[in-house]
Amino acid sequence: MDRGRCMIVGRPAYRYPIAVVPPPAEVAPLLQAIRECEARPFRIISYLEDSGKVFNCSFFDDRVHMREWLSWLATNALSADSRFHKCMARAVADADALPTAETLLFAHGTTVLADTRLGEYHPGMAINFTRQVPRGAEQHVDVCEVAASAEFEQRIAEVMQQHGIAYFGRLAMLEGAEDAEDAAAVGRPPPALVTAIRYGSLDDAKRGTALVRELMRPELTRWFDNQYNSLLGTTTQVLEL
Repeated sequence: MDRGRCMIVGRPAYRYPIAVVPPPAEVAPLLQAIRECEARPFRIISYLEDSGKVFNCSFFDDRVHMREWLSWLATNALSADSRFHKCMARAVADADALPTAETLLFAHGTTVLADTRLGEYHPGMAINFTRQVPRGAEQHVDVCEVAASAEFEQRIAEVMQQHGIAYFGRLAMLEGAEDAEDAAAVGRPPPALVTAIRYGSLDDAKRGTALVRELMRPELTRWFDNQYNSLLGTTTQVLEL
């Protein structure tokens, strides 16, 4: 991925994929408006969780487009009196827990550390997204150096091959890295590490995730607290906008 590009990952919220062609009738007006929006993402990928809920990952040319898109979505679809709020209400899995501008996102990435993904996305492939915040500034520096290194990627690829897991690389990004120095100066946590690891199937993803966590145990325990946030899903459709 080009260095300036950004990514957002939503929380599982929908009963079915909405970023598809053709879109379900009840969300078609929203999808048409998205296509006409100047701040729209250039790609949306829908993923299906084991729970049956769907979440989306969207990609943007830069931070400006990402921020403008989130603002557009909040104004036009997430607030109760917005133009396309009914489209959202019909698609979400829990009508009593509609996403808001504050609860919509699982993670976002604004700075690319490494991108070793191979080939094209296609339905049936699986992905594991993770978001973890380093313990402090020293660990943040270590995360950036190790996560971006070719040696680290080789370790992952080799263990996948040894266990017969279809592995298609990883994307590692930082969340809000442009504010890292300011965060350290005022005592805020450093930018989170956001990763997206691609696998051939959901079974590969489950086995591969367990292997990566075991392989990375020394780094994980050194870099992060015990909290581990992840989303695992199967690709349903890739929508180019």
